[in-house]
Amino acid sequence: MSELTISSTNWLAISLQNGAAMVFNLNDTQQWQYLKPETITNDKPKEATGTKQKTQDNDDDNTSDLNRNLIKFTPDGQKLAINGQNKQIYIYIPSNNDKTYWQLQRIITVIKRASAFDLTNEFLLIADKSGDVYKTDLSNNTNLILTPDDCMMGHLSMLLDIAFVRTNDNQPFILTADRDEKIRLSHYPNAYNIQGYCLGHTEFVSHVKLIDQNHILSASGDGTLRLWHLPDCVELNVFDSKIFTSSAKQIFYEQSSNIDDNQSLSINHSIWKMDITSTTSDVFIALSIYASRTHSIYLTTLSNLKNSNNEQRKITFNSTHGTIIDYCFSSKNSTDLYILFDSNTLLKVNIISILSCNKNEYFEENNKSISTILAREEFNLINNINSLEIIFKQLFKSRGDPGDSSYYKRKNQRIEEQEEKRRKKQSKKQVPVNENV
Repeated sequence: MSELTISSTNWLAISLQNGAAMVFNLNDTQQWQYLKPETITNDKPKEATGTKQKTQDNDDDNTSDLNRNLIKFTPDGQKLAINGQNKQIYIYIPSNNDKTYWQLQRIITVIKRASAFDLTNEFLLIADKSGDVYKTDLSNNTNLILTPDDCMMGHLSMLLDIAFVRTNDNQPFILTADRDEKIRLSHYPNAYNIQGYCLGHTEFVSHVKLIDQNHILSASGDGTLRLWHLPDCVELNVFDSKIFTSSAKQIFYEQSSNIDDNQSLSINHSIWKMDITSTTSDVFIALSIYASRTHSIYLTTLSNLKNSNNEQRKITFNSTHGTIIDYCFSSKNSTDLYILFDSNTLLKVNIISILSCNKNEYFEENNKSISTILAREEFNLINNINSLEIIFKQLFKSRGDPGDSSYYKRKNQRIEEQEEKRRKKQSKKQVPVNENV
């Protein structure tokens, strides 16, 4: 599924197919570039066959269809990481060429497909479907093939999100969220040293977002948002998604669409997507619940949730825009939200304007140039929402009793593999050294 990201330098990037992407300069949308997918041959980048290229994945678990088109900038906006379809991650840097704005720096080949990653200005953290976390420095310009020896840490289940955190006392940590309801806070770089767990969710944790150096907001399949304090992993507040459906004022973008939210099933209230932006005045939250994920986004602030002010808004988009693919805030301190639809439409809405809107319709002029470029035949957005729904339900399903479910089989196999690695490392340490007398 295509994903959307915006850099601190105001470049917008959209993932397409097979590791391809589009980048646009939001300061001048006539400056744009199509980043073609590439493969490694003899350790040198070579252009691949684009969207016609077929890839294979030997991953053996029941989530082998999961392949997020991850795309993300470093905080300084000087590097762009793109998750390819062939277990390769492409790192791009700004180019000095007047017509080529971004150029490939290196290709990183992973063991299993990445399920999430995070970047600092210095390094890349890669989380994969098996629960392992890898790290590679971004200063290196050579291609890299990761090996099991490069693994920093491991979980017993698939990782769904990862973030690097440096608390206000300057302690560095790695924050990981998995399909087994846990959020783990591990020391960096010694990730085997676990600081603690944020426990409370009853279903998989799909998102963890940094509010500031000591606070995070998590979203889960259990339909709750939870506010945590770090590094003591203390839960400060729990917010149920049913608050949004019961109290949100509905606003229609351009014209209304009849969206019937079936509230009989708990999965309908599970969090489908979430993004936040922090300003000096408040923390603004945009999220989708499963029941209305295709056309609607709920908007609120952290202070509204804490104070139970019932100042939420549900913005429902005209069905002519198509299905929502992805959305994100333009920066960590901006209230502009960009929404990408499968009709090749990109909209920008201002959250403050919507939250303060007393009408049931909302209008805003948007720059159409990006949507026009995306509509060209050679560029194909991915919106495999049906596949994501299958995966989402697989994550949501009950695990059953120990020994009966794939979860426990996977967990036991994982324990055995880690124990085997430990024994091998221990045996290498105990090999006697022959000294010549």
